[in-house]
Amino acid sequence: MALRVNSNIAALNALRNLQNTENELSQNLERLSSGRKLNHAADGPASLVISEQMKTQISGLGQAIRNSESSIAMIQTTEGALNEVSNMLINLRQLAVHAANEGTNDEKMLQADQNEVENILSTLKNIAKNTQFGTRTLLDGSNSTSGVAVGNGLEFVSASEGSKSTPANGYKVDITQVATRSMRVANRMLNLDDVSNSNPNKSVSFVINEGGRTVSIDLKNNKELRETIEKIATSAKASGNPEAKIRAEKAIQQLIAHEMQRVADEANMDIDIFVYRPAEHIGPFLNNFNALNNALIEIGRTPGKINELVKGMDEVIVFRHREFGSEPNFTISSSLNNLFGSDVEKNEAVFGTPGRDVEGTIGGHPEINGGGAAMGRGQFLTGAPGAEAEGITLKYGETTDDVIYEIFNHKNKRFAGLFKLEKNNDALVGKEIDGFVHLSQNSLAFQIGPNEGQLRRFSVNSVDPEQLAKRVDNKSNFKNLNDIEVLDADAAQDSLLLIDEAIDEVSTMRGNLGSFQKNALEANLHNLRVSKENLTASESLLADTDMAQEMSSLVKNQILLSSGTAMLAQANQVPQSVLTLLNSNG
Repeated sequence: MALRVNSNIAALNALRNLQNTENELSQNLERLSSGRKLNHAADGPASLVISEQMKTQISGLGQAIRNSESSIAMIQTTEGALNEVSNMLINLRQLAVHAANEGTNDEKMLQADQNEVENILSTLKNIAKNTQFGTRTLLDGSNSTSGVAVGNGLEFVSASEGSKSTPANGYKVDITQVATRSMRVANRMLNLDDVSNSNPNKSVSFVINEGGRTVSIDLKNNKELRETIEKIATSAKASGNPEAKIRAEKAIQQLIAHEMQRVADEANMDIDIFVYRPAEHIGPFLNNFNALNNALIEIGRTPGKINELVKGMDEVIVFRHREFGSEPNFTISSSLNNLFGSDVEKNEAVFGTPGRDVEGTIGGHPEINGGGAAMGRGQFLTGAPGAEAEGITLKYGETTDDVIYEIFNHKNKRFAGLFKLEKNNDALVGKEIDGFVHLSQNSLAFQIGPNEGQLRRFSVNSVDPEQLAKRVDNKSNFKNLNDIEVLDADAAQDSLLLIDEAIDEVSTMRGNLGSFQKNALEANLHNLRVSKENLTASESLLADTDMAQEMSSLVKNQILLSSGTAMLAQANQVPQSVLTLLNSNG
């Protein structure tokens, strides 16, 4: 056996293995004490990079969860206040219904109702002013978008949560086409032969279909109207005067139009039915519109003079949808041949001529990065997705309907006159700017995710009575809910209109809040919790210590350390052997 003192290979080998074991044992102790197997970058560079990314995401998910939870609490606070507002509006409506029953109410009772109305309105103001989450006021309108449109016919309607505040000078608005309504004009005037009852089996009838509702108007089954028409027709035939015949035909046509309107209204159809004549048939009357209006008022007081006004004017029945745009439409059929066109047979249903949607731009020219692109629907123009004015909705109220002349006023059942002169499209649109829109985006911003761009906005409108039911036409000229009175039956009736609108507005707010809470917050919260759970598990597999494995490794390394120490001591005995050998030779 060779013995070399200068190079004790056995000792050096034992020392190296002992040092490796000590290093591994140190790692075992560090991993077991920290619970992490990635304590240093050198422990796994690639795994460390992934682990740190996951830890960042997990931290963001945790904060997003807390954000969503606090957001839900805020929404619930808002909805709770709106629930109370709804209850108060229902009470307000009950008071208006009571006040409308004027026959049993005296002045003191009406005044008591009015006092209670004012108390409710005052409480609504307090709710709007004082409902808070922390220091943030929720229902005063400070958390919504506010806008105004400037220009003839322009009205600001709304803006989406994604709409941005406009620059100081606002966005330019160009209208290139105004909205119209679907319309069907009779091809000819009804004559005595059409409606004569000389043949008991012969009668004129109409069938109207609109919005999924269908009604039939058959003069044969309307005894009162049939008898009235027959009297007029018989009198005209007996006179033998051609002018009397024309006057009778016009009167009969008015009666039929009135009856069709009544039936359509009972079925809640969005259809207007009236007598129509193109503008060119009005002639010199259009030169002085105000004078004509005054003349018609006089005619309403003196029905006999109406013949002088309409002499020589062709009258036909027109059906027109009340809503603007290309989508709303209806069908009409008649038992008379060629009434709605030279090629339209009797009982053949025909559609109204489609209406047009408003067209225009908001905020520039569409060809420049889609800057001013906007979509029209009816009278409403909305900034297209991705455009500068995205989500901003305007209403352009100017229309291009033809002149309408209605002789019979079906509301009070007397002859009257109504002219409606509206501009043509060329007069309303052109190359010039039609107006501007200004928008301030103050909607609530909710960070619902851990990453950039995961932001949702939500607007909460004011419930102040002065801001509710602002666009309700009424005879009492109530501008908003705060103006309502119930001191007489007419005022109570108009108050009902505004209260119903306010209830609809608040109900819509509650519905939007509920939808946002359920679909944007609660669903997202569930997803965040699942994502965090899964991501935490993945990161744990990547970076956490397997305690069982590490304990096994620790025990192994402890044994190796003990045996390595012993073997190193054994290897260090080699020099002693050499010394013994030398001593024996001396």
